[in-house]
Amino acid sequence: PCIEEMAAFEKFAQFIESRDYDLLVFDTAPTGHTLRLLDLPFDYARQMEIMADASSGSSITGKITKERFSNIINMLRDSTKTVFTLVLYPESTPIEESYRAMIDLKNAGVETQLVIANMVLPEDVCTNDFFRNRRSMQMKYLREINDKFKLPVAVYPLMEEEIKGIEHLRAVSMELEHR
Repeated sequence: PCIEEMAAFEKFAQFIESRDYDLLVFDTAPTGHTLRLLDLPFDYARQMEIMADASSGSSITGKITKERFSNIINMLRDSTKTVFTLVLYPESTPIEESYRAMIDLKNAGVETQLVIANMVLPEDVCTNDFFRNRRSMQMKYLREINDKFKLPVAVYPLMEEEIKGIEHLRAVSMELEHR
């Protein structure tokens, strides 16, 4: 693993191990990065073991690191502690990418529990043919999402502002909780 990925995972691990928060939300980059991040504990632990063996002839550091990351991976795999949610646009390519990510996560022992279809056009704003056609396309893809993923699907409308920052996340979280 590269230094940047290891540093990102270390920060991720620190948040997970911290007792400062009741709930953590990781809004990760595109699916490939997320899946790579989940592979890091194994790669990182191996690297630490190799470095420890090379420098001192002892693998204690490697064992501690391996155990630490094993604990983190076990927590990520525990659906009572971790909820994996895929957020996607109701369009062909994002559906395919998200479905592949769900399969890859499953192969890594991580179950996806929820799909959020994001930026769905509200019916009341579809006042011309362009927007009615876009909404019709989105509705077709929403049916495909339901059929393909076989998971609960939450539909989140297109908002006036980008969902960014803690206040927006709280509002989205509360809205999704009431659905």
